[in-house]
Amino acid sequence: MTNAEISGGQATSRRKFMGYIGLAGAGAALVACSPQDQPTPPKELTPAEKAAKQDLEILNYALTLEYLEAEFYNMFAVGGKYATNLKDAQVKQYAAEIAGHENSHVKVLTDTIVSLKGTPVTKPTFDFGPLIGNKPINDELFLALAATFEPVGVRAYLGQVARLSNPALIVAAGKIHAVEANHVSAVQELRVKLGYNKTPLRQTDIAPQSAAKPTSLIAGDFDADYSPTPTFLWKELSMDQVLAIVKPVIK
Repeated sequence: MTNAEISGGQATSRRKFMGYIGLAGAGAALVACSPQDQPTPPKELTPAEKAAKQDLEILNYALTLEYLEAEFYNMFAVGGKYATNLKDAQVKQYAAEIAGHENSHVKVLTDTIVSLKGTPVTKPTFDFGPLIGNKPINDELFLALAATFEPVGVRAYLGQVARLSNPALIVAAGKIHAVEANHVSAVQELRVKLGYNKTPLRQTDIAPQSAAKPTSLIAGDFDADYSPTPTFLWKELSMDQVLAIVKPVIK
């Protein structure tokens, strides 16, 4: 594959993702117009309107990520596609409880977007096959994937909270961020208890990225083994970095 093909594929994926979160429409419409069309220049937004628009874009970005997490946990919760693959009682309990949290986050974000006169993005189609591969679908795999998704969510919120202008939204984002961070610790503590976490003392601020490949955004390079009680401060992830991580599962 040539560099041009790789670059083109990344651009296509980014446009698709930006479309999901409501950032692609206006620009695409303008590009589609020929010079002869002379489209009417868009109304210049006031600073307050620009800030409100950016807040809604960030909320839809967060909603897309919460859709992904909710879909994942729902697959393993009671009635889900892989619910019967889980055997340990505590693992089953975690799957159900965290699914409830993520579904609640979806509702809160959806309701908030509507209350701000925005339009919630449509839930994308997800396929977790690229992450599951040929691995046995069991307690260990479920927890390993959870230990991957949860810190990505934590760091994604950190990457956007400073861009929010509405104080109430900053508080709400902080609350969801705290829940996601609690999920990280709970999942890792259970992985330690069950013998799945091989390096429970490893401190990190870039989970799930590994010490060996700290800048890689490819899931195959990640390391799910790290401390359930990290004392390092999390490093934020940008939208583009999060896109690179999650794009294999968004169809």
